[in-house]
Amino acid sequence: MFHGERRKTIHMTKPSRLFFCATTVVLSLTLGLDLRAQSTGSISGKVIDEATGESLPSVNITVKGATVGASSDESGKFSITNIPTGTYTLVASLIGHITKEIPSIEVRTGETATRTIYLKDETVQVGGVVVFGASFRRERITEAPSAVSTLEPDDIRLNAGQGQLPKLLETTPGVDIAQNGLYDFNINTRGFNSSLTRRLLVLLDGRDLSIVFLGAQEWNGLSVPIEDLGKIELVRGPGSALYGANAFNGVINIITPSPKQIVGTKLTVAGGQLSTFRGDVRYAGTSGRWSYKLNFGRFQGDTWSVSRLNPPFEYDGFVYFLNSETRPLNTNPVASTYGSARLDYDIDDNAVATAEGGLTQVENEVYITGIGRVQVTRALKPWGRISYNDDHSTVQVWASGRNSTEPQYSLSTGLQLHETSFTSQGDYQYHLSVLDDRVFITSGLSYRYQTTDSRGTLMLDKHKDNMTGIYAQLEYKLTDQMKAVAASRWDRSTLYPSQISPKVAVVWSPHKDHSLRATYNKAFQAPNYSEQFLYVLHPTRALAYLGNSTLTVEKISGYEVGYKGIFNNALFVTVDAYYNELKDFITDLAPGVNPSYAGQEFIGGTLRTVWSYGNAGKVTESGFELGLNYYLSDDWILNSNYSLFGFSIIEKNPNDVLLPNAPDFKMNGGITYRNANGYEAGVTVKYVPSFDWAAGIYQGRILAYTLVNLVASYKLTPNIQFGLNVSNLLDREHYEIFGGSLLKRRAIGTVTMTL
Repeated sequence: MFHGERRKTIHMTKPSRLFFCATTVVLSLTLGLDLRAQSTGSISGKVIDEATGESLPSVNITVKGATVGASSDESGKFSITNIPTGTYTLVASLIGHITKEIPSIEVRTGETATRTIYLKDETVQVGGVVVFGASFRRERITEAPSAVSTLEPDDIRLNAGQGQLPKLLETTPGVDIAQNGLYDFNINTRGFNSSLTRRLLVLLDGRDLSIVFLGAQEWNGLSVPIEDLGKIELVRGPGSALYGANAFNGVINIITPSPKQIVGTKLTVAGGQLSTFRGDVRYAGTSGRWSYKLNFGRFQGDTWSVSRLNPPFEYDGFVYFLNSETRPLNTNPVASTYGSARLDYDIDDNAVATAEGGLTQVENEVYITGIGRVQVTRALKPWGRISYNDDHSTVQVWASGRNSTEPQYSLSTGLQLHETSFTSQGDYQYHLSVLDDRVFITSGLSYRYQTTDSRGTLMLDKHKDNMTGIYAQLEYKLTDQMKAVAASRWDRSTLYPSQISPKVAVVWSPHKDHSLRATYNKAFQAPNYSEQFLYVLHPTRALAYLGNSTLTVEKISGYEVGYKGIFNNALFVTVDAYYNELKDFITDLAPGVNPSYAGQEFIGGTLRTVWSYGNAGKVTESGFELGLNYYLSDDWILNSNYSLFGFSIIEKNPNDVLLPNAPDFKMNGGITYRNANGYEAGVTVKYVPSFDWAAGIYQGRILAYTLVNLVASYKLTPNIQFGLNVSNLLDREHYEIFGGSLLKRRAIGTVTMTL
């Protein structure tokens, strides 16, 4: 996993030369360390279920007393390289199985020791869950210095039928998910959501998925199917100390499997309500040191969105002057056509190089923005990534683009909108452990270059900008039960002043199944291009939507305490409480918040009311999140969580309607059944009470709603599996964003064949 940024131009600017020189120095130091490393060998083998004799994938394999480890692939195979010569104990853990230690494994120079590991079933082994995104190292979830939730491969596969990544996180503690269309979602944690929220940084194998102009997500832009997202980690709380800008309320860290972990052919076909069709084929294989995977697919489905040319609107609360539209909706299916390819090369036992890329074409989704709904008729999203990883360092460069091949349309104004943008990033990260693994050090540097051009439809000018970040983290094991973590990051940009983001944490584990933590973080959110440079004049109404180039970054200071515990190897409990201070809060689009436009202004030859952005002063927020996972037996799992949220406005712009766009509390619950004979089923219930909403031209009240979702799966043969996914089983008509579509039931059936 890597978190990188890259610049992709031939002629280097001064910052890029500095980045190149710094990277060269660090690489040279790393090579020097590697040359002095002691002799090493490897351990490989296979993990098998003792009762069924079947191979076990996704088993965490670690070497006791060392910092290296691996996970078993779909065939149960694993390989751990670059282990110093000596005699070791291997530890194998998997949820639902008893953790096993295999002692007295002798590692010799240049040789590979092999072992076959048999695991027994047990009610639960939640302590075996390993996370990476909280501190850039693999660690047990109970020892992570942050509030972390994970979705493992089996959970993703069971719930992936809808084809919508955000719905996988719908019942996670502390998460607010507001849906408008099939792929227009806004995901946030701990308050202050929006119709274009970007307070959660979303990374896919270290690649930032946000689009340049808005900084938000285009969720139908993925080029891999949801089932092939190997693991999802949600780190809640400020995270700029490691991740930089916009890891404001947390990070969604998505890790896909390597080709070696999914060898074979998989075909998925899905269909259901709203004329939904989804098909995907994936092939992965190996040849010597090479491994590769290819996939391509298409999704399409009808939309819940309806035209708003004239009243009556879908529900009460709309304002005709602001919310009626001048352009009819394109009712063609929302669609996504995609493909990707990846090639890995095992350079030696401890190093791998990766090259991959993909292309997605998105069509007809309707998004809610501050100026009203926008429909993306057709856009192309290419991307590419290359990386190098060994036991101590990672180098990665990636690039992504977005091009409106057909005009996007502002339904409110009727205007054509365009976006052509490009982002490239480069990053280097180095980590090592010293003092008998009591000290773990991570450091890195990154560089990003991006361009965006709206052809004068959203901004007057084309923009080219760059950002640089340098960070370091030190983890010190004070005793066998206590560790301290300190980190800091410096970010500079051509768009905002330099920022320093510190983090400190203490984790105390009096028992291997119980831990307490205290954390302090600072983070920032940078204004996006819309907030700084927007320039749209309504063609038929006396309105102007303008950016504010004087905006400063929004800052947050977060104080957290948390507890994670396992009781009787059956009950997993998490409790997290937080208090955050926000300042220089960036308002939503509104009149009178930008001091440069006190009232109506003559713009474009017309006296217009100006809607713009401003920094709104100070806000405090607090809350807690309680999560319970109870394993009734080998087959039955109960899940529930409760989140409480509150806020106080210390200072605000008198013209701004400052709301968190989140309820005071929310509750989720569910039960999952998994049987060794191939049967799986789950039911979840989500309750959201009523709350007020204000974002741009949409202001109103969200009415309380309760959602019941159903998932089921049956493995007919080892190679054929059927699935059913029903969202909003009771068909409760509701809306989750004021100004959003009315949402109804959607049932999808899936057939998956593997060879």
